[in-house]
Parts: sequence; structure tokens; C-alpha cells
Amino acid sequence: MQFFFSMIVVLLLLSIFLLYVTAPRGTLWHEATRLPVLWYQALRSRQPKATLKRINYGPHLRQYYLYCEPKLPSANPPRWIIYFHGGSWRWGKPDYFRVHAHILAGLGYHVILPSYRPCPQHNYSHIAADLKALLRNLDQKHADWSPQATIAGGMSAGGHLSALLALDANLIREALPNARSIAGFFALGAPLDLEQMPKSFAIRDLAGSREDPLFSKANPAAHLPLQPQQRGLIIHGDQDGMVPVAAARAFVQKAKGSSNDIAFHQIERGTHLSIAAWPFQNEQVRQIITNWLSQNPTPPKP
Repeated sequence: MQFFFSMIVVLLLLSIFLLYVTAPRGTLWHEATRLPVLWYQALRSRQPKATLKRINYGPHLRQYYLYCEPKLPSANPPRWIIYFHGGSWRWGKPDYFRVHAHILAGLGYHVILPSYRPCPQHNYSHIAADLKALLRNLDQKHADWSPQATIAGGMSAGGHLSALLALDANLIREALPNARSIAGFFALGAPLDLEQMPKSFAIRDLAGSREDPLFSKANPAAHLPLQPQQRGLIIHGDQDGMVPVAAARAFVQKAKGSSNDIAFHQIERGTHLSIAAWPFQNEQVRQIITNWLSQNPTPPKP
């Protein structure tokens, strides 16, 4: 019995190895076989990791964020980044992104890594409520925080939420009635136009059917154009096997119809997970992000 079990394990590992070697770029199999490597890098990387403070913004186990102070002297007024983790709106957690926080804090930003109630137990209506609760908490807990001094960012599902936080004026208005919109967003390998996404359980669990009003609320492209003085950065691999590059292209085309402050970088031979690995091994993408954030003008004082 033990020999039989050992053989099954060996065959399973061999199958995974063969898929890793043979699965072509631009396919889900190629991405899936590399996902364990990415998570290992995130958890075991020897790169410096930020020291983070956990702050709850609601009673649910997932209603919290991690806060990291900047490594450089704080700008005047201070600058902030809200960086959302990826994982199809259901997996992942902020605690895996200490390396990301260290890099962003090294640019002089106060860094917020939020968690939120995940799918499939919850949908975008609950996530939107969590975004509003997060904004109210930041306003109450951090005297130097302001929306106009804040950039949102994230990878995959996190990039999707960063775009919604920037583009959906109702999120800010309903949380903080007298506040202005956030300064902009950067989205990496993100489903920015849900109309261009293939049908999947992940999208349906998030936003319902395409005829559902929630679908439009959850679609960043439906909230274009950008607000005045907002900026956007979109990075996407041309061989992304999880989020088709067509979703990014469609969003950028719509956005550029009304704004010149959208920068789009299509990475040659880039896959979903090679973009996600920007803190570890993708120097090209890391440089694009850090350059864009470093060039971001100092926000006006509230």
C-alpha cells in the first residue's frame, strides 16, 4: 500500500514537472505550474521585508490592513500607497507582501496592504463596502492621510480593485462625503475591462452575470474617464495566460479617449506570473513601477 502511494506521488510530481517544462506561454497551465514558485518567493525571499502593523477596520477576520511607515523622511504632505494583493478575489493575504511593502516604503511612501472579505462567500457588493470602511478607518486613524495624496496599486485582482478605488467616485463620496478622489492607480496584469474577460467562476462569483447591475459596478472600464489630475499606469504581459492582454488594451483605448495621463507598457513575452514577480526577478517591470512612482508629483496640501 505504501509503495502504491509512493508511486502515485512520483507520477504526480513527474506530471507537474512535464507540464512545467512543456506548457506553452500564454496558457493557464503555464501560469498554474509556476504559481508555487511565486508563493515560495513571496514567503521565503531573502530580500528585506517591511515591519508592518496590523490594524482592524471591521469585525470580520479579513477586515484588516497592514501599515508600513516610509523608509525615507516623509514628504510634505506625506504620500501614501494602498497596495492590494492578487488571488482571484478569493486567495492570498497581505501578509505575503512584506517585500512589496519594503520596496514601496523605500520610495518614501506610507504603505497600506489591505485585506477584504473574499469570494465566493462574498461578492463585489461586500468588497466595495470594505473599501469604504477602509477609507473611513484611514481617515480616522492616520491624521496625515488624505485621498488626494494616495496612489492605489496592485497585481491581478489587486490591480482591478486599485482601478475601482481610483475611478469609482461613489466609493470615496459615500465613505468620505467631503473628500476628493485619490491621485491615481497602477495595475499589473489586471482585468480592467470585465467585458473582455472569458466567462469564469471567478468573475461570476465577484460580479454575477453580465446582465447584473453589479457587473457594471465591478467593471473598472465602466467608470471611465479618469477624474481630473488623476494618473494611471497599466502593465500587462503579451502572453498572459490568466488575464488576456485584450482586457488591458480595451481599457487603455477607452481611457486615452479622455485622458493623456495613462501610461501603458505591454511586456514582450510577459506572462501573468512574470509580471507578478516584479519584486523578485523582473527588473524591467520593477523599474517601470518605481520610475512612475518617483515621478509622481507631490500632492497638494489638504
